[in-house]
Amino acid sequence: MSVSFFWRRTSAEAVSSLAPQELLELVPYWRQQPEVWDAGLVTGVEFHPSVLDQVLVECCPEQAAAGLAVYGGEPRKDLWTSPDGEVQEYTVVTVLPPDEVVAAADALGGAPYEAWISASPQRMTDMVAEFGFSTPWHDDWARKVVHDLADLSDFYRAAADAGDAMVKYSSC
Repeated sequence: MSVSFFWRRTSAEAVSSLAPQELLELVPYWRQQPEVWDAGLVTGVEFHPSVLDQVLVECCPEQAAAGLAVYGGEPRKDLWTSPDGEVQEYTVVTVLPPDEVVAAADALGGAPYEAWISASPQRMTDMVAEFGFSTPWHDDWARKVVHDLADLSDFYRAAADAGDAMVKYSSC
């Protein structure tokens, strides 16, 4: 099973007025809605969003806003009815209003993630084992995580500068 995580920039109005399923429709999967991807309104990562989140939390313990970037924010929930009629609530998407996008952008912009990753190879090895990854931590993975965090930082900065809100979706 592959995990993909997507971030979608949108207006504060959309975040406040759309239902969870309508917000989900704004977030395209890989290679869907290429015009949205080309416009820089969406980004995504495969395989390791949990590693990105944990690196930010650990390398920026004094900045609570660092935890907003990946999993943080307000869960927008909906109801699902199982085939046997049991109704369950589940999180469809998570959203950040513009002020939290700015806070996350500022935290990402000042996060020493590259230096922290380089200085913490044993913690990274332990982290990926704790998360249950079958692939052990290695140098290529370290470069990919640093690259993804740099891209995410740029993405949040562009969203913050534009006054955008953020819709986030995890696909497993």
